[in-house]
Amino acid sequence: MSRVILYVFCLFACVGCTKPYYSRPPLDIPDEWRFESNEDSTICNREWWKQFNDPVLDQLIEVALANNKDILVAIERVFEFYGRYGVTASGLIPEIDGNTVFTRQKFSIAAFNPDAPLITNRIFNLYEGFLSLNYLIDFWGQVKSLTEADYEEYLGTIEARRNVLLTVVSSVATTYMKLRQLDLQLKISEETLKSRQESLELAQIRFELGETSELEVAQAEALLESAAIEIKRLERDIPQTENQLSILIGFNPQDILRGLPLFEMSTPIDIPAGLPADLLEQRPDVRQAEYELMATNARAFAAWTNYLPQFTLTGQFGSSSSQLHRLLTNPADFWLWGVTGFVPLFNAGETGFQVMEAKAIRNEAYFTLQQVLLNAFREVNNALITVQKNKELLVEQEKQVKVLRVYLNLATLRYQEGEVDYLNVLDAERTLFDSELAYAQAKADVFTAIISLYASLGGGWVTQADAYSQQFVPCD
Repeated sequence: MSRVILYVFCLFACVGCTKPYYSRPPLDIPDEWRFESNEDSTICNREWWKQFNDPVLDQLIEVALANNKDILVAIERVFEFYGRYGVTASGLIPEIDGNTVFTRQKFSIAAFNPDAPLITNRIFNLYEGFLSLNYLIDFWGQVKSLTEADYEEYLGTIEARRNVLLTVVSSVATTYMKLRQLDLQLKISEETLKSRQESLELAQIRFELGETSELEVAQAEALLESAAIEIKRLERDIPQTENQLSILIGFNPQDILRGLPLFEMSTPIDIPAGLPADLLEQRPDVRQAEYELMATNARAFAAWTNYLPQFTLTGQFGSSSSQLHRLLTNPADFWLWGVTGFVPLFNAGETGFQVMEAKAIRNEAYFTLQQVLLNAFREVNNALITVQKNKELLVEQEKQVKVLRVYLNLATLRYQEGEVDYLNVLDAERTLFDSELAYAQAKADVFTAIISLYASLGGGWVTQADAYSQQFVPCD
C-alpha cells in the first residue's frame, strides 16, 4: 500500500507540467491624444460627479448603484461564472464517491458446466459498501488550462459588471442634466409666453384705438402661439425624461427631485485625461476584452492537448459479503486500483478541427481587443474636442443672448417712437427666444460632454463604486 501511495503522489507531482503561455500581444497605442489634455489622471480615480456640487445628483447616483436592475443582473452573472469556474477547477482534485449496494440474485444453472457440483442455493443476497476514486490525471495541463480559461472569463464578467456600472452612472448624470436643461427651457418659455401675452394685449389696445393695423395683432398672436407650442413640447419631454431617470435608479416612473438649477452647478475646470496607454488599465471594457483573449488562449492550448494520451486513475476500497453481519469483517474487505490510458489514433480529423476552431476563436478575441481599443481612443478623442468646443460655444452663445437683449430693447424703443414697424420687435423677440433656448442647451451640452469624457476614461472610481453597489445584493 505504501508503494501505491508513493506512486499516486508521483503522479500528482507530475500532472500539469505544461500550461498555456500568454503575453500581451502587440497593440497599436498612440503616444498622446489628438487634442491637448492634462496628463495627470489622478482625478479619474475619484467620484467625478461630485464636482458638479449638486447633492440631488449625488443621491440619484447612490440610489442607482444600489438599485439599478442591470447592475444587479451583472452582479449575479459574476456569481454564475464563478460557479462555472469552480466546477471546472474541481477536476483538478480526485473525485471520491461513497457507494452502498444491496442486491438479491438468482443464478442460472444452465449457465454453468453441467459437470460442476450442483448448486443447491440459487438465490442469495449480496451486501456491498465501498469508496470509489476516479481522477483524470492532468499530465499535459488540459484541465488546468480549462480552469484557467474559466477563471479569466470570471474576471471578465467582473469587468463587464463594472462596465455596466460605468454606463449606469454616466446615464444617470446625463439624463439628470437633460432634465435640468428642459426645466430651464420651460422656465424661459413660460416667461416668454407671459411677455408675449402682454405684447398681444398692447397690440389689441393699439388696434382698438386705431393706432395700428390688424396685421400687428395677428403677428403678436402668432408669436404668442410659438411660445405656447414650445411649452407643450417641453411639458411632454420632461415627464418622459423623469420616467427614463426613474428606470435608471431602479424604480417605477415617478417625479424626480430637483437640485441646483443648471447655471448654478459647478463646472470642472480641468479634466485630466492621462495617456492613451492608461486606458488598458482604466477602462473595464478593455480589460474585459483582454481577459477574454487570455481565456481563449487557454482553451486553444487545451484543445491541442487532445492530440496527447490521456490517463485516468481509478480505485475502489470497501467490503462485500452475502451476509450483512459479516460485511465489516476482515474477510469481506477488498480493494483495487489502476491507471487507464487512452491514446487517440483516428477520429476523422475531429481533434484537428477542434484545434482550428479554438485558434480561430482566440484570433477573434485578439481582433476584438484591438477594436475595443480603437473605439476607446475614438471616444476619448471625441470627448476631449467636444468638451473644448462646447465650452467655446457656450461663451459665444452667452454673447449672442446679451446682444439680442440689447437688440430687443432698441427695437422696442424705436417702435414706441414710431421709427420702425412692429415686425422689427417681433423679429427681435423671436430671435432672442430661440437664442435663450439654445443657451440653455449649450450649458447642458458642456456638462454632458464632461460626463462623456469621464465615462470614456474609466478609472479607479469604477472599482470603488463597484464595491459600494455589491453591498446591496439581496442574500439567498
